[in-house]
Amino acid sequence: MNVTDLCGLAPPEPLERILVWLDAAEPDEVATFRLPHVPYPLFDHLTLRPCCWDTTEQADGTALVRIVRQ
Repeated sequence: MNVTDLCGLAPPEPLERILVWLDAAEPDEVATFRLPHVPYPLFDHLTLRPCCWDTTEQADGTALVRIVRQ
């Protein structure tokens, strides 16, 4: 699995990068992002876009967010 690590970026850049990817993605395109924590503010944005996602919190407190463009 290819993971884009966004942990080193200051807010709101991780959210912005994810939304730019999603807006440009083709249907069925998949991306996984590592974030420094569960990105609750991102979820409101994702519900407004044609996608589905899942989030897995890691033992170190980071989160993996997998997004599938619909």
